[in-house]
Amino acid sequence: MTSDRELVLGIVAGEESGENLAIDLLEAIEAVTGRPAKLVGVGGDRLREKGLNSVFDSSEIAITGVSAVLARLPQLMMRIRQTADALIAARPDAIIMIDSPDFSHRVAKRVKQALPDTPIVKYVAPSVWAWRPERARKMAAHIDHILAILPFEPAVMKRLEGPPTHYVGHPLASDPDLAEVWAERAERPEREAGEPFDLLVLPGSRTGEVNALLPDFGKAVEVLHERGHAFRVHIPTLPRLAETVRRETAAWPVQPSVTVTRDEKLDAFRRADAALAASGTVLLELGLCGVPVISCYRVDLIMRAVVPLITIWTAALPNLICDRPVVPEYFDRTIRPGLLARHVEQFVEPGSLAAQQQIDGFSDMRALLATEERTGTRAARIILDAIAASSR
Repeated sequence: MTSDRELVLGIVAGEESGENLAIDLLEAIEAVTGRPAKLVGVGGDRLREKGLNSVFDSSEIAITGVSAVLARLPQLMMRIRQTADALIAARPDAIIMIDSPDFSHRVAKRVKQALPDTPIVKYVAPSVWAWRPERARKMAAHIDHILAILPFEPAVMKRLEGPPTHYVGHPLASDPDLAEVWAERAERPEREAGEPFDLLVLPGSRTGEVNALLPDFGKAVEVLHERGHAFRVHIPTLPRLAETVRRETAAWPVQPSVTVTRDEKLDAFRRADAALAASGTVLLELGLCGVPVISCYRVDLIMRAVVPLITIWTAALPNLICDRPVVPEYFDRTIRPGLLARHVEQFVEPGSLAAQQQIDGFSDMRALLATEERTGTRAARIILDAIAASSR
């Protein structure tokens, strides 16, 4: 379908992953409408290349942890007002909120009051299945549709009386590079007993995560070395974290290969026999590549106080998707380097039953995530239908 009228879309995307979803969505919308949309809102470099004049630098809302949010609360409140005012002034055809939920939902409330007929779509459901489930019902007042990227979320939102929720697929599940790595790993010969193995270490994408987990992972490497194993260590990371990682791993008994490009990361995934990883989306990437993994996470002091409010039985996405334990996970005081090392030993044994059981789980996860069309295409169709319905 094509249109002579310029489509105007409001957008809020604070983090790199959210911006990637936005770009995929916008390209799918352009393919349907025949022309690029005019953008207003908040985003990073890639959205600026698409013509967005961001209200402010998106890095200001790319923060995690209760303590970090509290430290910036006055500034965030100002940015909420600025963003809402800009969206209201532009009177867009629809508004897509992608990440930074505490920020974007406050913006959505203000905009909905001023523009009640404008569809507001939340792309990526907030984790009401993990904590604060009451948010689902509250969202229905200012969010018209939710585009979920996890297959169990529509049922959860319906049970909690949240907005209409549509599973559009997870972008990683349709990533051809990850599918290629899975296929290559399935065909590779089994490692011989005594042959050096390859260990992936993925301490997180934020400085706080890296500082919290890298010492534990380093001690696990020490234990493996002391127990006589021959192995290589690979740490794919982001360019802004590479120097920190190199500095903090300088004394490790096995010097890691620290890399920063996507191609190098995929190569490390191909080679890996096991992984130690921070809990998060990377577990999904590893699962879609078929890499056995142990998950770890440490929370900050303020977040520790709200841990009792968390209602979910696991934080590992493969476990949630499969509704059974697939990935072993450890938090805070339960993170023991000696235990992590012994998990790695189980995974790297030739003919490892532990590794095969996890890969079988990952195979089930891949099937549950599968969709008939690409994530962006399905998301675009739902948004364009919402715009059409609102203009009748």
